[in-house]
Amino acid sequence: MFVVQNATVLNTAVMLENVYQDETLVAEPEQLSPVDQLRLQWTQQPGIPLLKQKSLIERCPELLSYVGMASLKGWSWPYAFALQVLVIAAILTSLLNWSMTHDSGRLHDDIMRLQAETQAEVQRQQGVSDATQAEISRISHSRKETFKLHMSETPLTREQALTELNAALKDSRSSLEQYKQRMDLKERDLRATQNALSLARSGAPLFFCVALLLCAGGVRRGVQSDFSRNRLARNSGDFFLYFATTEGIFLNLVLLALAHFALSGGDYGLSDFFESVGPLFRVVFWIAFYVLVLRYFVGVTRGMYEALQLRVPANEWSADNRILLRIHNNFLAVFVVLEATFLAACYLLYHADKRFF
Repeated sequence: MFVVQNATVLNTAVMLENVYQDETLVAEPEQLSPVDQLRLQWTQQPGIPLLKQKSLIERCPELLSYVGMASLKGWSWPYAFALQVLVIAAILTSLLNWSMTHDSGRLHDDIMRLQAETQAEVQRQQGVSDATQAEISRISHSRKETFKLHMSETPLTREQALTELNAALKDSRSSLEQYKQRMDLKERDLRATQNALSLARSGAPLFFCVALLLCAGGVRRGVQSDFSRNRLARNSGDFFLYFATTEGIFLNLVLLALAHFALSGGDYGLSDFFESVGPLFRVVFWIAFYVLVLRYFVGVTRGMYEALQLRVPANEWSADNRILLRIHNNFLAVFVVLEATFLAACYLLYHADKRFF
């Protein structure tokens, strides 16, 4: 009886010890420091470093301020993260769009039509020159003294006929050379226009992503001004790049595809479609595109509020969302400057291409 009681007490003690150990293991992650929590979360994320980083940013935005102290292997710093995901994707899509459209569209059809017309006219004028040359040869070897030509109402002597025919041959050749020069200039102008427009249409969406990268400094200064008492505001530029990249991994590709479709649709054979739907469709399309960009920025601000440990505004789409206003205004300013500079460079390229190439 005494042995049974001792065994019962022993089993109870072992069970209680196991329960306490389980409770300790469950509570242990909560007792870790933020840096250790961040390291633990990083090691638990599956996949390649970029996807691990995206998942960690989405799951633990409040721990982003400790990344510098955690020394996570494979972690990309803000600009490198945005460059790898946003800008490189934009460069690849722009190159793909340019390769598919720079030799297509209405301007390309105009060039092909011009070349065909030029070739036909050159052949016609060459035929006239050959006939004139044959007539000169005939008269030179003829024994007749007078000759009847269509360019003269009265018969002409051999010398007069040869003079008229040689003058006509010279004028025909001069006219042909002038025609070739005019058509060559016209074709060069069309090609220069096609090259400049193709580059502008393919490159414009690229600067959407570049503007996201370059406006981070302005966003940081704005957030620091609006939330000067927040100790994490100095990191707001990094937070912006993290969340802009995380939110834009897939949405950015959608925006790029829509932009290329709208700008280069005619080169894909959709000119008739755009003409049939009319200008109202374009207005509605770009309004919807702008709303989608705003939706993207709202998602970025939501993550930034969590990372800054600030309360999210009740209406994220209102003017009370000061971070949204800062992102919108800084991005728009940088994008306009970049786009204007790029279009000016395309215009200079048009003149250089037309004149020197």
